Amino acid sequence: MGELGTYRAKRDPERTPEPFGDVGVPNTDPADTASGGRFVVQEHHARRLHYDVRLERGGVLVCWAVPKGLPEKPGTPRLAVHTEDHPLEYLDFHGEIPKGEYGGGTMTVWDSGTYETEKWSDDEVAVTLRGERVDGRFVFFRPARNEARARTDGKDWLVTRRTDDGTTSKQRSAGDVQSPRVAVGGRTLKLSNLDKQLYPGTPKNAVIDYYARVADTLLPHLAGRPVTLRRFPDGIDGESFYEKNAGRNAPSWLRSVVVPTPGSSRGSSSASFLVVEELAALVYLANLAVLELHVPQWRVDAEDQPLPPDELVFDLDPGPRTGLLECAAVACRIRERLGDDGLVASVKTSGSKGMQMTAPIALAADADPSVTSEYAKRIAEALARETRDTVTAVMAKDRRGGRVFVDWSQNNTAKTTVAPYSLRARVANGAPTVSTPLTWDEVEGCTDPDELVFSPEDVLARIAEHGDLYAAALGEGAPLP
Repeated sequence: MGELGTYRAKRDPERTPEPFGDVGVPNTDPADTASGGRFVVQEHHARRLHYDVRLERGGVLVCWAVPKGLPEKPGTPRLAVHTEDHPLEYLDFHGEIPKGEYGGGTMTVWDSGTYETEKWSDDEVAVTLRGERVDGRFVFFRPARNEARARTDGKDWLVTRRTDDGTTSKQRSAGDVQSPRVAVGGRTLKLSNLDKQLYPGTPKNAVIDYYARVADTLLPHLAGRPVTLRRFPDGIDGESFYEKNAGRNAPSWLRSVVVPTPGSSRGSSSASFLVVEELAALVYLANLAVLELHVPQWRVDAEDQPLPPDELVFDLDPGPRTGLLECAAVACRIRERLGDDGLVASVKTSGSKGMQMTAPIALAADADPSVTSEYAKRIAEALARETRDTVTAVMAKDRRGGRVFVDWSQNNTAKTTVAPYSLRARVANGAPTVSTPLTWDEVEGCTDPDELVFSPEDVLARIAEHGDLYAAALGEGAPLP
């Protein structure tokens, strides 16, 4: 083990985004990772869905493709096809391998962490995996020599999960401190790696604590809305990826819905999404290092059928030489236009560079959902005509210098906007930022953009003082003019 020639021979660096490693650089001495190292499990949507398990050893990743994923409980072994060694850069690789290329399809990081080696030989690999989703002892082994094994060149291994037998009891008791079982809203959850730094100076346990404390205010804004999750397994300084469902090992009580996805970049006509409606779901996702929650402007009904849009949104994105103060001025103008048409707008920071606005609306069941985009576009273009030097309704980068882009296209039913009270993958003043609802007095009177940047503790204090400043977005919708 420990060579990349086979890996490179199967791939063309001009045609695939996959890493190729440092050609000509000798592998690390296997002794350096003899006791363990890093691992990754990747969900691979190729010709058939499977899960790639990769263990760091000797300067490369030793790999198995497991069609049904790692076993959740001890029992019957599962097929694990031993594949070629991969470069270490594959530990955080995710993306789209072009169709027609070797392994063509979508690759996402399903779990990652570290492992401890119990045994490593040419016919058996016994390890303990310590990840966000996987935490246990697994044995990869070659089946007994027979004709079938000869036909597959020995590539068909098996993997089984083992019960704890005390072999790694010292390490396991230390891990239990970071993997407690907790009761949350009537559910039992296992938390893991609570001291992992998801933000500089902010460990995962602080992220879980924030989402648990903000849940009563946040959950009404998520109810019924298929959520797009943004995960940061290695914190905001590592790679991130967007995920719709929580994976096949998600607890059965998590609500999921299958909804149409016309125009999907993956060519899929539908996809499965989570609908987050209880405290335990928020805590479960925070434990998976889900930092950001993004929602569409529509909900599903009790039968999981999509309903017409019930929100109108504007995303105010400052271009070069503009910022939150310029966004605030534009937000006030949009609020006035909406008020003239009988719509009540709420406003929040995006938690990033700009601001976002929401107004509840009421559409007939048979209405064309595109009417919300058309209405928002008319307002954006009117503002741009009136003040061409400060506002643009065009997304083109070269048109945005010194202007605020009023993004009306967020009303497309295929798009999402970060939810109010969601964390963002940014740090300001040494703390994570939050997409924070504002009072209109704050928007109108602000003279310092730092006044509109809030940490999780700031947000919780604001809720204690003001309640939900975005509650109007949950109110009865008004018809579009």
